Amino acid sequence: MPKTKKNYTSTNKNAIIRSRRDRNGKLRTETAQRDDGFNAAVSTDTHNDSTRFFIDLDQQTVEFSGREARTLYRLLRTHYAYTGKTLR
Repeated sequence: MPKTKKNYTSTNKNAIIRSRRDRNGKLRTETAQRDDGFNAAVSTDTHNDSTRFFIDLDQQTVEFSGREARTLYRLLRTHYAYTGKTLR
């Protein structure tokens, strides 16, 4: 039996990542214009140099400290290096 090719619908063609200063003066990098309801943001308070990482999923927000976010970054970086894939 021949394999059938699956048709995948491209989503998030207009999704972007943007950096800005928010209304409280914090430096913020966030996803925007995503179609799938997944949003993430990193915010750093320049007054005390603290960072928070937020992921919004299904109307719930998961929050990580800067230390936890750095661990997640290192985990992903190490995994992609191990698999031979590059982070873009």
